[in-house]
Amino acid sequence: MIGIIFGPPGSGKGTQAARLEKEMRIHHLSTGDILRGEVAKGSGLGQEVGRIMAAGDLVPDDLIVDVVRARLPEAEEGAGALLDGFPRTEAQARALDAMLHDEGHKVDFVVALNVPEKLLVDRLLHRAQVEGRTDDTRDVIAERMREYHKLTEAVLDHYRKQGIKISHVEGTGSPDEVFDRVHAALSGISSR
Repeated sequence: MIGIIFGPPGSGKGTQAARLEKEMRIHHLSTGDILRGEVAKGSGLGQEVGRIMAAGDLVPDDLIVDVVRARLPEAEEGAGALLDGFPRTEAQARALDAMLHDEGHKVDFVVALNVPEKLLVDRLLHRAQVEGRTDDTRDVIAERMREYHKLTEAVLDHYRKQGIKISHVEGTGSPDEVFDRVHAALSGISSR
């Protein structure tokens, strides 16, 4: 089973994906965590994407597709994978579809977390203070929101046209409240 957790920066994707990983016994594959890990290691990839992320820009499609291509087989072991932070563009979605098709898989579901933008900005600024996330400044956040609206929302249309179940979930409230809504939206899928 392959799922995507979708939403703008600060919508709670990582928090909810970690809970879904336990609930559905699928592997949580967070491209943001992978990329931040590479930046922290100072790898060649980390140096390249560090500059991009600091500006609030999306990592180029070919680069992030290569990262996912390298990690996806490991993530698919067992019950499947839940992708967090990928795909973020329609080109990435098409690349993912091709990768999965080659292995006889497809995207089974998409969870889209909906959160008002002012709350997203507040969450990201708070996260920057708590976690020391240097990529979460007010200017970078504004750029990431522009990028999200410009490019990433087209991914939902891509999967909607394919008939993939897209569950829109209100992402406000406590993590437990949001998880209850996510769980209800996905009832029946995890039992396949």
